[in-house]
Amino acid sequence: MQLGIFMPTTSGSLIISKGSPPQSAPTWELNRKVAQMADDGGMDFLLAQVKWRGYGGETGHWDSALEAFTLMSAVGAVTKDIKVIASVAVRTMPPAVLAKMAATAYDICGDRFIVNVVAGWNKFEYAQMGLWSDDDFFLNRYEYADEYLTILKRLWTEDRVDFDGKYFKLEDCVSDPKPSQLPEIVCAGQSPGALDFVSRQADYSFIGRMNDTAEQLGEVAGKISALAAEHDRSVKSLTLLTVITAPTDEEAMAKKQGFLDNRDEDAINEWLRVSGFDKNRQDYQELPPEVTTFMSVPYIVGSYQTIADHLDALAANGVAGVCLSFPDFESDTPEFIENVMPLIKSRQ
Repeated sequence: MQLGIFMPTTSGSLIISKGSPPQSAPTWELNRKVAQMADDGGMDFLLAQVKWRGYGGETGHWDSALEAFTLMSAVGAVTKDIKVIASVAVRTMPPAVLAKMAATAYDICGDRFIVNVVAGWNKFEYAQMGLWSDDDFFLNRYEYADEYLTILKRLWTEDRVDFDGKYFKLEDCVSDPKPSQLPEIVCAGQSPGALDFVSRQADYSFIGRMNDTAEQLGEVAGKISALAAEHDRSVKSLTLLTVITAPTDEEAMAKKQGFLDNRDEDAINEWLRVSGFDKNRQDYQELPPEVTTFMSVPYIVGSYQTIADHLDALAANGVAGVCLSFPDFESDTPEFIENVMPLIKSRQ
């Protein structure tokens, strides 16, 4: 079981609730401190999401966000062993620009540097910048991302690239320097188009929706592995998980209830509104308060042993790694390292 951190790069974690925590300012100092604690504590990877607009409300949830490639290049320079994953939203920059950015970051971090390719469903983020053409992108975004990644990999390995595709055209395109080997690729998605895409292009795939059991996640991981095998490839499945822990289950549940009692309804309503644009998604307006407060992201609440047992169950069902989010990264990260990690049998 690989363990990683969903870096605190936004104002607020994956919990839309008032107070601090979960609200915190996304600063270099906080991210440096968390990254070095995770590195020293023997964790495996760090992931910075890409976010261009938040949800307002009293908390200003996600309104402030650090840029992933800039941040993770710096993180790679101040850590030793841990892998660093920077996210790119494919709507925001041409693949030839990203190829050089990634090669530069790879020169800083070596083979610890990984690229997370985000196909991008959030219309209101990209439309504000004039980067949304029409709503067909909801349905063809993995086709778009497929061309994007094909170009990236060619620019990282070929001297000159000509490409005449549906979405991109390159003529005698040159990108130097090149990484010494292909950076690993992370993607996400569970629709049929997404599964086909990740099986051919990714090294790691994020899976999971709220309330998925370990067995259900295992079924999806097995499906991805089978699809990848058809292309003579191997793709490892990861999942995102918010962790609320304490010495006892009762204390952890009290923390969770506090977040529910103080949820930011205005920010939640804005998140629901913009999430409802996506033709591939269910009607978020029907979701109960518990789901919306935790942004429909899987979470686990309980004692140190309860958390460790859940992670072991994920590992037993074929999930290769978990990217962890916390209400308070500065205090929760060392607490997890000290009290939960020694109990995880799948890491021993």
